[in-house]
Amino acid sequence: MHLTQLDIRQVRNLHDVKIKPGKQCNYIYGDNASGKTSVLEAIYLLSVARSFRTTHIKHVITHEQSSLQVFARLENQHFEQTTLGLERSSQKTRIRINAEDVKQVSALSALLPVQIINPDVHKLLEQGPKYRRQFIDWGVFHVEHNFLQAWQHYYRVLKQRNAALRKKQNKEAINLWNDQLIQHAKTITLSRENYLTEFIPIFNQYVDVLMGLSVDIEYQRGWNRGYSFTDSLELTFDKDSLRGFTSIGPHRADLDISYNDILVQNCFSRGQQKLLVCAMRLAQISHLKIKTGQQSILLVDDLAAELDIHHRHNLIQLLVDTEAQLFVTATEQNSFVLPAEIESKMFHVEHGNVKEVVQ
Repeated sequence: MHLTQLDIRQVRNLHDVKIKPGKQCNYIYGDNASGKTSVLEAIYLLSVARSFRTTHIKHVITHEQSSLQVFARLENQHFEQTTLGLERSSQKTRIRINAEDVKQVSALSALLPVQIINPDVHKLLEQGPKYRRQFIDWGVFHVEHNFLQAWQHYYRVLKQRNAALRKKQNKEAINLWNDQLIQHAKTITLSRENYLTEFIPIFNQYVDVLMGLSVDIEYQRGWNRGYSFTDSLELTFDKDSLRGFTSIGPHRADLDISYNDILVQNCFSRGQQKLLVCAMRLAQISHLKIKTGQQSILLVDDLAAELDIHHRHNLIQLLVDTEAQLFVTATEQNSFVLPAEIESKMFHVEHGNVKEVVQ
């Protein structure tokens, strides 16, 4: 799938934007605060119904407006078209696919897999395990059809067990939730581990090309490897009862990424961390294509930030090689050179107005 039409209304300073993106690369340039990143934000919203810049949707909606709207037309390799629409306000979210209302955001995400590389991409390594779990789960969601249901059931049961712990219910009442929790935890953990088994060799190839070195990835399940999840729940029961929440499980999982036995967030520079996360994103896109044949959309905000010319050139070539539909922003019209064989469109953004530039 790739976007052939994109309409944006009331997203930050983008009041009424309509563009027809190219299938391969879309180069968006303009001054800082002109609105170019907001174009990427609108595409991201259409995939997951939330922003990558803030958790508060009111900050994304144009000042003094009640809601934002994003509409897109997608086309697959057979020239079949799908329309997506999103309307968000502070109170509600409305999703439409092919002019029909849909309740689940996951339906959008399944049709429009979107990845982003931006100046804050290093935070995937520096921030808490939550963000690395989200990274894994993006990949698993798109290739394992049973994963989302298991994930939703797990968190529903976890919420019930935590409520029982907070209410200081007796052990027998709390343990009634354990069988379901264990069942869904097994599905989630196995799906994640299987995914990483396939993902890591692809990731290693990208790291080698981008950085000329190798790193190690180890999946931490969320409980002690020396024990089963069943035994671990028993061993931590007293502590969980005291604290009022379940302290172990897939919801506490993490990825340890290390170089020479040192976590990369403790030994890599900011630029190295950015390249490493780029390799992670590219590997996910490539794995998805290999596994399902589905193309992704890749948003790249301020590509030049913290990368020298050599690394920038390598990254551009790898971005193009994924065959994902690219949306790349920069402050200057000629910040970098795309390979001559790449079909590209150029858009200039100024004061929230987006215009295609004829090349």
